[in-house]
Amino acid sequence: MITKSDFVLEWDKALGFRGDPFADKIFAPINTFLVNRKDEREKLNWFFIKNYRYGAIIGEEGVGKTTLLLWLEDRLKKYNRIHAVYINAAIFKEQINIPQKMIIPLLSLKEKLISKPHKKLLSADLLEFLQKKLGQKAATLIIDNAHQLTDKNLELIKSFRKEGLKLQVIVASIPKEYEKSRLGELGQDELGITLRRLTFEEAKEMLVRRIEAFGGKGLHPFQEPDLKSLYDKADKNPGEFLRFCRDEAIKILIHKREMLEKQAYTAGPEPKQGKPLKTTPAKPKPSDDVMDLKIRKADKKEIREEQKEEKKKLIRIRFAFGHEEEKKKPVFKPAPAEEKDEHRAVHDEEHKQELINRMSSTSPRRKQPEPEKKNEDKQAISETDKLLRELAEEFEVD
Repeated sequence: MITKSDFVLEWDKALGFRGDPFADKIFAPINTFLVNRKDEREKLNWFFIKNYRYGAIIGEEGVGKTTLLLWLEDRLKKYNRIHAVYINAAIFKEQINIPQKMIIPLLSLKEKLISKPHKKLLSADLLEFLQKKLGQKAATLIIDNAHQLTDKNLELIKSFRKEGLKLQVIVASIPKEYEKSRLGELGQDELGITLRRLTFEEAKEMLVRRIEAFGGKGLHPFQEPDLKSLYDKADKNPGEFLRFCRDEAIKILIHKREMLEKQAYTAGPEPKQGKPLKTTPAKPKPSDDVMDLKIRKADKKEIREEQKEEKKKLIRIRFAFGHEEEKKKPVFKPAPAEEKDEHRAVHDEEHKQELINRMSSTSPRRKQPEPEKKNEDKQAISETDKLLRELAEEFEVD
């Protein structure tokens, strides 16, 4: 999905996410987002099995201390015999009222909304009220950023133990800050957890879980080599790694949009593709060199008829040329000497010449004076037709 403008605001939606998967937050259910930490979880389990009183989780900022503490709180709430309370000392600018923080979850709905007994009691009576509400339950304080606890809070926690309250305390802090704090006064560290940085495979798994929880798929929009560079740049710190991934995702979005806009500008609007034309295959034309002929042998009658037609056409052509035909004399094949009949030849020549002269005198091509009567015109036409028939009969030879 590409943004419609050059200003990226809802970048997460533009990438197909339902929110920011790289936010510096702890998402629920916590067990889904906790990657590996098998050894650390086992140590925490042994801590409660052996009923130890004090333990510390030390680690650099961003390595996952808060996630591990919230996972512990979620596990302990499944057991009715333990009352676990999570406190983040970093978010309180003023003195934390630890007794009230421990009492409120134990109150009924009526006490929370109407009577509110925890607000009417004096500080000296809060501990006794808390012990009543706990009954046989043991109390566990899970304190994040514990190095920011005030001295009064530290003294209060120590006094709880002196008064006989069943209290287990687990704190989380940064190494340098833990060394400078008074947290060691709460007891001997019987947990001894120092959180290491995630491996690259663990960092990828953490990223995939977050992306898929927000509607994404796998490592999209990242490529593994790019993630390796971000992991090294973050010095293997999970919190820093997530921040770099967030910035990189926004850069990928902007860069992709700019590339597509550039391609659209250079290529122009994509031409619309019309529907393909329906065509029928052309029928093959017969070749000029190949002709399909059906030949049969003509009989004698057909040959004689064809010869007669040819001779008639020849006669019509000769008469059509008018005076040119007068210059050309018909040529006759001489008969053999022994059968020669001179009288017949002379008679034939004179007869034919007479016919030609008569035909020429009535030829329609020759300009004749206009006939005065229709009967004379009909007679002339009849005479010409008669001459043509006589001449055709003379030249026909079977």
